[in-house]
Amino acid sequence: MSKEKSFEEALEELETLVKELENGDIELNDAVEKYNKGMELSKHCHTLLKDAEEVIVKMMEDNQLKDFDE
Repeated sequence: MSKEKSFEEALEELETLVKELENGDIELNDAVEKYNKGMELSKHCHTLLKDAEEVIVKMMEDNQLKDFDE
């Protein structure tokens, strides 16, 4: 991605692409392009979620975050 999108931006764009594809009123070449763009956005969102999870796990291991029960 040229400009690094936030998770929220990428997810919103992905949702728009899915709606356009579900509509079905689209030429095949456009559908393929939108599908490919959607896959890129999906991968980007997955990467951002994985990175956030790693940060949270690290913070939990370092006792920087406390369980809700404590």
